Amino acid sequence: MTDIDTEAFFAAVLKTIASTRNNGADPAEHASGVVEPAARIRAVEKEIGDREIAPGEAEEVMGLLETTFRAKRTPEEEREHYLQYIEKVSGISRASLGVSAP
Repeated sequence: MTDIDTEAFFAAVLKTIASTRNNGADPAEHASGVVEPAARIRAVEKEIGDREIAPGEAEEVMGLLETTFRAKRTPEEEREHYLQYIEKVSGISRASLGVSAP
């Protein structure tokens, strides 16, 4: 995982969470499926600080992002758009993380 822009990765993931429309109607699901994962992503970002993100950390963040997509009921084509955006701006590869397209 060389040439990963960790700062851009976290910015893109958090922007994605903020930008995707919430198509869910359950406030409890939103809290557990969006608010809590976003808080964990911010905590991982803080733990990492200035160093490059490790593969396991990136996998965790991408898994948390997927949780938010499910909770928000984000359509597959929109998910794919954002995942490509994250790859482009950060240099991270979903293939290297074992994350496949929806």
